[in-house]
Amino acid sequence: MIKLALIDNGIPYHMRNNRSQRIVHKSFLASKCDPSEYKDDKSFHGAVCVGIITSICSDIELWDLNVTDSAGTTQITVLLEALEWCIQNKIKLIHMSLGTINYFDIKPLWIQIKRLLDADAIIVAAYHNRNIKTYPAAYPGVFGVRQDRYGLLGNGQILFQEQKGYNIENSIIANFSWNGIVNQANSYAAPVVTGHIATYLNRKPTAGFDDVMDFLMTIATHKSDYPDILENVIRDKTNIEIPVIAGIDLDYEEMIQLKVMFSQNGYYAINLQKNPLDENVIPLEYYDDSNESLNDILYTVYIAYEPDIILLNQEEEI
Repeated sequence: MIKLALIDNGIPYHMRNNRSQRIVHKSFLASKCDPSEYKDDKSFHGAVCVGIITSICSDIELWDLNVTDSAGTTQITVLLEALEWCIQNKIKLIHMSLGTINYFDIKPLWIQIKRLLDADAIIVAAYHNRNIKTYPAAYPGVFGVRQDRYGLLGNGQILFQEQKGYNIENSIIANFSWNGIVNQANSYAAPVVTGHIATYLNRKPTAGFDDVMDFLMTIATHKSDYPDILENVIRDKTNIEIPVIAGIDLDYEEMIQLKVMFSQNGYYAINLQKNPLDENVIPLEYYDDSNESLNDILYTVYIAYEPDIILLNQEEEI
């Protein structure tokens, strides 16, 4: 029986007791709250993911790791702690219907993910529902999954999409539908892949990444190219409602000083700059490697970081 860790919002207590699978619950949140106490459909997010996985593979030993709060959010430090727990407990299969679009999370998260991959763990993660670059789904060695929103697949089917800038394992399309109705959330497509992998690992418990990839390739549907790709930015015509300050002719140090000044006055400022020297500054290249519009870049930063102010370095023409 495969040992599977679900990193999510936790399965409600009454549902844990009513399942045939062995479920061990562990919370990494400072404030303990059963998901059944949440006031909207987020209370069942983890439970739905488990239901999808077990509809494909019921023979699992489930470790229910609670990292997200009633709003469906968490801190990167909490996620890192849960991943450390997976390392220490030698978890073979890890499912995350969550991820980060925060540039500053990429490096610390990769350190933990790499340790898991080096230990031969198999990791499945969902992309952000706006289909933009998300981690850990976009890391090499992680099976990154999106929902089929074009009706190319039947329920439970998967396909691989080749896309520049991503490994093939990062570009899996899966279909989850309920009574013929397709749920658009990537969160509920990723468990389809996890369910298939769990089935395989029960037969081949020592299988590594290459073995799992070969297996998924054999069950994948081979159809024409999927018509949608992962984007660097959220394309939206909505105007952002915060100040954007262009530091025209300001050098790097002056931009940093400007950020410090705003921070000292209680404002959360984000610096965007070409070729920054400081890891606390977001490089414009992170969003702009395909000549994205400045408006789309600013909107994406606004959504991802929720800053009070965006400081934009314009030493060079964008």
